[in-house]
Amino acid sequence: MTAAISEDCRPQTAATDLTIRDAVEADLPAIIAIYNAAIATRIATAQLERVNIEEGHHWLSDHSTDGYPFWVAEIEGRVAGWLSFKRFLPRCAYRGTAEISVYVDEKLRRRGVARRLVREAIARAPSLGINALVGLIFGHNEPSLKLFEQLGFQRWGHLPGVAQLEAVERDLIVMGQHCPARRDAIVKETTYADTLQPHSYKDCLNLMRTLMDYRQQPIHSTLLKIRDKYSMLHLDVLILIYHFAKICSGSVLEIGAFVGGATIAAASGVRDSRGQKKLIAIEPGGSVKHKRLGTRNIFRDLERNLSRHRVSEMVTLVKGRSFERATIAAVHRALGSDKIGLLILDADAGKRRDIECYRDKFAEGCWMVIDDYCRADSNAKSAPSRADVDALVAAGALEPLGFYGWSTWVGRSRSSATTVKT
Repeated sequence: MTAAISEDCRPQTAATDLTIRDAVEADLPAIIAIYNAAIATRIATAQLERVNIEEGHHWLSDHSTDGYPFWVAEIEGRVAGWLSFKRFLPRCAYRGTAEISVYVDEKLRRRGVARRLVREAIARAPSLGINALVGLIFGHNEPSLKLFEQLGFQRWGHLPGVAQLEAVERDLIVMGQHCPARRDAIVKETTYADTLQPHSYKDCLNLMRTLMDYRQQPIHSTLLKIRDKYSMLHLDVLILIYHFAKICSGSVLEIGAFVGGATIAAASGVRDSRGQKKLIAIEPGGSVKHKRLGTRNIFRDLERNLSRHRVSEMVTLVKGRSFERATIAAVHRALGSDKIGLLILDADAGKRRDIECYRDKFAEGCWMVIDDYCRADSNAKSAPSRADVDALVAAGALEPLGFYGWSTWVGRSRSSATTVKT
């Protein structure tokens, strides 16, 4: 059985500094401690005996095999709660339905942790191939039932007296919610309004809220300095790169690292995620004349800047053009069996070409940050970039989530979509 336990639904102190990211093995002691505390309450789970770290290792490996995420919510470096997905039933006909479990540290309840986790699950469900979410909750777990109802779940089933807890029969309630069908995300004809108004308004609003949250955190001022010294990207874009690198499932690939602004932002996100994520940056080198970021040797300055910010060991640099066979082979060797969870694409034109070169390594729902997408038709650099991105959106290969800064498109890949012919 999977149950949910949450804070009371009375007014809460919002966890504005809360970050949701993929769980790693270092989180297991906290995850197990939270779960064992929930077991003791006899209202949150049908598990009656305490679990150990070894069982937790199986949880993470099982989720990796199923392709579903296991998230932790972190407040000030402390795991405040966690949420997991698992297949509802093994038969193929149920593969679009997933069961979620959410648990919160008893000392950090009433801060909106469970609410944020479940909202994220609802928002991300379509990109995970999930058409329906269910939660199995004991009938006497009123806080969890109220929370799920407030978030749009309905009572799909009532199994009376099916559980025996301390010699007391307990009811089981099946809470369910249908998610937007993934096919609804396929855009038949893309216009500017379509790009700014994708099917998932919740996701767009969540990204904007994320940016507002980060403006109150130290990373904001850190990335502002990085932007001024090393990047032509807007500060909001660097913040999203940091955020995606921190929460993504998979490694990070950057095409067009220039002198390292976005690379440093991504490395900071990887470091703060505490996960074993690879960061690969492709840069052909050369020189650039620019009043603020001019350089006679791009690759040399890139190496120096990464070293100056102590992230050199985190980054695998590949010198070459992204579409050359040698470069593609080098990226595949560096990734090994890992998938790409975030693609940062800041190279001149050729957006569709570069995406096709590495599509086979994209994780489902891979985050995409694509620069030089704008509406100025006189811009020879942006016009082909926009055409490439719009074509991929129209084919259902990309899911748009917004347009940030001066010219940066943000969205997700849809790796199951048909490859667009070039």
